[in-house]
Amino acid sequence: MNVSWLPLLGTTVALLGLFAMSEFAGRHGLPAETTRRLVHITGAGTTALLPLYLQLRDVVLLAIAFTVFLGWTRVRGSLRSVHAVARPTLGAVVFPIGLLLAALAVWLHPAALAYAALMLAVADPAASVVGQRFRGPSWQVPGGRKSALGSVAFFAVALALGTVFALAAGNGAILAVAG
Repeated sequence: MNVSWLPLLGTTVALLGLFAMSEFAGRHGLPAETTRRLVHITGAGTTALLPLYLQLRDVVLLAIAFTVFLGWTRVRGSLRSVHAVARPTLGAVVFPIGLLLAALAVWLHPAALAYAALMLAVADPAASVVGQRFRGPSWQVPGGRKSALGSVAFFAVALALGTVFALAAGNGAILAVAG
């Protein structure tokens, strides 16, 4: 197996540093919802860049390692900056698996992986923030609630990201669908 050890090690250290910073912030008063969201945004945002300097096998190793790490910290009750949210969730543990599945599906199309990762990095947290801040119709889902306004925020961010990616690719087809 030809692994890009230096970039892989650098990415691992950077992501572990992200967790360390979130723990520090959590221990100094930042709520777990906020630290978890920041880790979510940064982790997924980083994934958008991985095809620029890693190979798919490196991403597979990262995803497996961080799935094990996040599962282990959850079982131990540590990494409270990520796991200590009020709602029951396995999201942190399955997050790297979801990104891995996206990478496996579209690795030969780096822009598609970047789009998928940025959807998780930007649209998902936007939906969460809007859904929590503004009251409106909502419905129960396993592990919590979803809101109409949060869903609209997700759609708006997804459409904006899709438009940016389509324009950057020189393909205006998305614009024909949107309007």
